[in-house]
Amino acid sequence: MTSHGKIKQTLVATLVCLAIGASALAAGLKSSGPLSDEPIWTDKPIRVDRKKQSLERVEIERKITPLILKPTARVKVFDSTSFEENGQLYVLTDGIAVAPRQLCRGHDQRLVACGQQARIYFRNLIANRTLTCLEDFRSGAVSFVRCAVAREDLAQTLVTKGAARAATPRLDSRQKTAMQQGAGIWLDAECRARGRCPPPKRRGQ
Repeated sequence: MTSHGKIKQTLVATLVCLAIGASALAAGLKSSGPLSDEPIWTDKPIRVDRKKQSLERVEIERKITPLILKPTARVKVFDSTSFEENGQLYVLTDGIAVAPRQLCRGHDQRLVACGQQARIYFRNLIANRTLTCLEDFRSGAVSFVRCAVAREDLAQTLVTKGAARAATPRLDSRQKTAMQQGAGIWLDAECRARGRCPPPKRRGQ
């Protein structure tokens, strides 16, 4: 056999080996599943046998729909963080109200009706305005919410003005600044010293 014939025979043998190897590889991949033509995911309901299959449970992200409230000029405001709308009582989660009957003593020792001032200030913030609120939780007829007017957080505004106290840590710095400036209830030295105002019934005239 000539050298040309030997080369041709070797080449044919090599191609045959490659073909056999490729066929075996394809058969192995097809039987293994992930690289076969069978889809990895299915768009049809399947029954899961928990004894034989261990599948990860994927949490579905819930979309929180905001509450849109439109209190009128006749809105019922009970104190500086709560009001009624359509028979439902709403309370700002992040603010602690000033008691409506609270009295504060100013620098000149005159008593100021700071509780009523705080309530009226809150009423002016929400009357005839559109409130965008997120409900944190509900207890009976009381809904605890975080609300904003024109993207301005109501609880933050009230705490900044000394018309409410911070109920959550996120407003602590706002309250500290309001105390330093003597805003709202913090014009009273006793309120500043306590970090809150004493109950109205304990205040003398």
